[in-house]
Amino acid sequence: MTSPIPPKIQSFCKECAHGLSDLMENQERIEFTQGLLPKLLRDTPLFGTILRSLIEKKAYPDLNYPTMFDSEFILYTDPDRLFSLRMFLWEPGAYDPIHDHNSWGVIGPATGQLEVINYRRNDDGSRKEYADLIETDRRIILPGDTYFVLPLDNGIHRTGNPSDETIIQVSIYGETQATRNHINGFYLESKSVYPIYAPKTKKRLLAQQALYHLEV
Repeated sequence: MTSPIPPKIQSFCKECAHGLSDLMENQERIEFTQGLLPKLLRDTPLFGTILRSLIEKKAYPDLNYPTMFDSEFILYTDPDRLFSLRMFLWEPGAYDPIHDHNSWGVIGPATGQLEVINYRRNDDGSRKEYADLIETDRRIILPGDTYFVLPLDNGIHRTGNPSDETIIQVSIYGETQATRNHINGFYLESKSVYPIYAPKTKKRLLAQQALYHLEV
């Protein structure tokens, strides 16, 4: 059976997997990916094809594949779990919550302007559900340019769309480097931290909680 994944995506991901397979350090992986991703970001006809496929309800991308955020689409998952390729569609003024990641990542817009806001913790992380964040910088990423994120507390950030048009963001995330089954979200005003679960994981967690109370 012919794969629904566009040949250009397959070719790009094959090249990405080949390059990442021999790299051991996050900085090396980030530098390699930052050198590779821009040529994909500049292929606007490819993203036009992907968007039309979504509108026409075709098999790719798979809308039933569980994602962390509503605006997120899985374009490719490496079979050896070296990386995943994802697309985000941001409507005007839309931003994700402040959060961290379980892996390194390289992100960039294919269209429009992408804003990245970075934070660092001003506490030592020893208090449960508490996090005091300080904004360190914010920048606008233009089409074809990239930015990187680091795992856990070294990469707390939020991204979004400051413009008045819907934009396309593309992200490559590396293999998981944490044992937890969630990422952390942060509330700036209340100085609190909370878990963000993928929908499938959250449903299982809720089922476990309900079963516990059912059997008590």
